[in-house]
This record gives sequence, structure tokens and C-alpha cells, in this order.
Amino acid sequence: MKYDEKLERFLAEYEIYENHILKPTYEEIKNYLHQLENPAYWGKYTAGSSIANPSPVRTTFIRIKRPEKVVGKILRRPEQFPDGLSTSSLREIHDLIGVRVVVYFLSQLPLVDRDLRNSEPKVVEISENDPPEAYLSRGLIRRLGLTHVSRKEKKSGYSSVHYTVRLAKSSVPKKDRPFFEIQIRTLAQELWSELEHNLAYKPDTRTNFSATRRFDILSRELGAIDEHFNLLYEELIHSQETAKYENEDMLNLENLPAVLAKIGVRCSFNDLSDTLKLLSGKGINTVGTLLDVANPERLETIRNTYLSSTGYTPTSLETIATLGALKGARTISSEIRRINAQIEHNQSWDAFKRDLK
Repeated sequence: MKYDEKLERFLAEYEIYENHILKPTYEEIKNYLHQLENPAYWGKYTAGSSIANPSPVRTTFIRIKRPEKVVGKILRRPEQFPDGLSTSSLREIHDLIGVRVVVYFLSQLPLVDRDLRNSEPKVVEISENDPPEAYLSRGLIRRLGLTHVSRKEKKSGYSSVHYTVRLAKSSVPKKDRPFFEIQIRTLAQELWSELEHNLAYKPDTRTNFSATRRFDILSRELGAIDEHFNLLYEELIHSQETAKYENEDMLNLENLPAVLAKIGVRCSFNDLSDTLKLLSGKGINTVGTLLDVANPERLETIRNTYLSSTGYTPTSLETIATLGALKGARTISSEIRRINAQIEHNQSWDAFKRDLK
């Protein structure tokens, strides 16, 4: 068979495979990624503690490999794909679907690792034939407790942790269920990867000593910055774990999670600053003021009014925003009017955000 005919047949096979296997899997993975992006999902790792929900995931990306990229990969690696341009080769490519999960800090890499391995119910199965790989230094792998992950290295200084997985449950039958790649990295590592890709830097093909040296220096400096931000994050978490407060104390990043936990409100790490600003804007600046406003009767009124008006209980941020709106209210009827006004405001804002998409 001529190459042109073989290529045309393969592209037709790939289109069928994409429509019946890859696209349904893609949509199911997207649902899983939305779950990871939800700060409340990570509350299970801080249940019963006075620290904020870690909410490690900054953003996620997912893509299906373009046909020409698939063809190029198969043709470049005949030893890996002896059947050439065929459906059987497609089943051996584990990055037809590629996922990237970007976390804020280094200490959050093992948290996502733990969730991939031990989530209940199980969402993904990690490939036994292609175990996880960490493009990190040996010292960092030890400090993060990722010694169960094989260490790899790229000359460019690229950093990330790679997993080959497949969905534990799917509409696609298990025998046809594709493996896909998940790359997990910090914001700093994502910056490095994006810039490296943009500059098309390949150490094996670039002979310019100056470029190689510059990339080596930048890699080490960006790694140091990543570690410094991680130290700041860990210090703040430690402060939240040991925070003690009095009623006259000013609300701050250290004591806010513990104070909110006392009134039964969970807060995500990423929402701490916005929560402080929201409370401050309503004149709620001290521990005692927040505890006075958030008495049990008011919290019950907020929950029940939300249930009656919307059919769901308010999120943590909605509860806090509504508490701020209730400061100074003197009667139950006044409180309910303000709660309903807050609900209308939330719904208008949600509609505005939907229109922007």
C-alpha cells in the first residue's frame, strides 16, 4: 500500500477512535478536573483542624493530540510502534489525551499525588507498566515524600511530576479505555515550561554555550524562588495550626481559619485574603466583632433562608458575605430582607459571569 493511501486510512481510523473513545473520555476527565478545582473538595484533608482548606489547584488544562502530531510521533519511533500507522499503535500512545494540573506551591505536589493514588471513590488507576516520574532534584523528592516516584532529569531544567493513568469508571468499556498523561507542576514550574516551549529550547540541538548556560542559571534561580514561596506557605500553615486569639485581636491570615471554624464555617486557603477584605469592608475587623455577628441564631437564619430561596445551603464565602450584610440588623425581618438582598446580588453576579463566557 502506498504511503498516501496508508496515511489517509490511518487518519480516517484516528477520527473514528477520537469520536468513540477519546472525546467521551475527554468529557469525563473534564468533570474530574472541575472537581479538583473546587476548593471544597480538598476540605477532607483538613477536617477537624483549624487550618484553611488547602485548595491547591490553581488551574487545569486538557487537550486531545492533533492528528499530525500523532502521525509524527509514530513515524519518529518505529521501534516503539512496529505496526506503524495503525489502530494498534494508537492504543500504545498514552498522551493522546494530555492533562496538566498547576498547583501553587511545592508542598501541594504530594497532596495531589496522594489524591491520585488514594481518592475515595477511586477516580483514576495508575499504570503499572508506566509508573510515575518526577523531574525534580533528589533532595526535593525526599523532602516532599515522593520517593515512591522514579526520578528523571532533563538538561533544560524542566520540572514536573508525570503520571500515566486511566479512568477507574467510564462510559468507555475497560478493554478500550485509554491511558492518558497527567502532568502536575507548580506555578513557577509552569512559567518555566511555557517560556522554554516558546523559545523552542532543545539542549540536544542547540550548540550555543551561552544559551545553555543561561537556561541552567534561570532553572536554578526559578527553583530557588519556588522553594522560598513554599517556605512562606508552610510558615503560614504552621501559624494557622498553632493560632491562639482573644476577642480584641485583629482578624488576620493566621487566626481567621480558626475563628471561622469556631462558628462552623470552612474557608479555603485561596479565599483568605478576599474574606478579610470583605469583612473589613463591613467594619468587621476583630475576632470579637465577627463572633458577635455570627451568633448561632443568625447562622441558622442564613442557612434556612438560602435553602428556602435557592434550594441549597450557602457556600462559605456566601455565608461570610451575608454575615457582613447583617451587621447592624436589629430584627429578624430586617435580617431576612438583607439575606434575600444578598442572594439576589449573588444570582445577578453569577448571571453576569455566565454572560461573559
